Amino acid sequence: MKFIAISQRIIENDSYVEIREALSCEWGEFFQTHLCGFLPLPLSYAIPFATYAKALGESLAGVILSGGNDLSSLSPNPNNLNSISKMRDDYEGEIIAHCMQESMPLLGICRGTQRIAEYFGSALELLSGHVGNHQVMDSKNQSFIVNSFHRYGITALGDSLQCLTKAQDESIEAFSHKLKPIFGLMWHIERANGMENDAIFQEWFKMVKANKV
Repeated sequence: MKFIAISQRIIENDSYVEIREALSCEWGEFFQTHLCGFLPLPLSYAIPFATYAKALGESLAGVILSGGNDLSSLSPNPNNLNSISKMRDDYEGEIIAHCMQESMPLLGICRGTQRIAEYFGSALELLSGHVGNHQVMDSKNQSFIVNSFHRYGITALGDSLQCLTKAQDESIEAFSHKLKPIFGLMWHIERANGMENDAIFQEWFKMVKANKV
């Protein structure tokens, strides 16, 4: 059995004190449709990622950093608890470091993409017009529509990353690492209108299948 690990959103329950780890049901549907042959492995923040990696060995084929929660470095807002975001930032930082060291395929989605970008020294800013479907353009000047659910965008990439897709405001919508199998998409591939153009996803998935066949 082969697995793709996936980080989860962290939620604080409103009716009584409880911190929850959550993953949208859309991800299960996405695995069933687009990641056939691999099972999702939702990661718990209480268990070090190294423990998962050691236990699974070659059965772990790749990692997805999912959406949800703002980065702790970004301005606080009513829907963001900094301690929760910091917990997630630290954990996902361990994942990125592991994927760098082991050349493991890593895919960031929205918030996950922001975390990868930040890890490699990119600049993020508060943007407008990034909630709802909008047009983006790839490196071949071909445009397509993506969904969008983020308030912060990537305005400049660190030296280790290269731009693959831009929005009309020139913010970076997708990138890859120059040497490692690491990719980031600011749109949600698991939601409606997320796979109109799947070229970058397919490039990452090809590396996942080549990693553990």
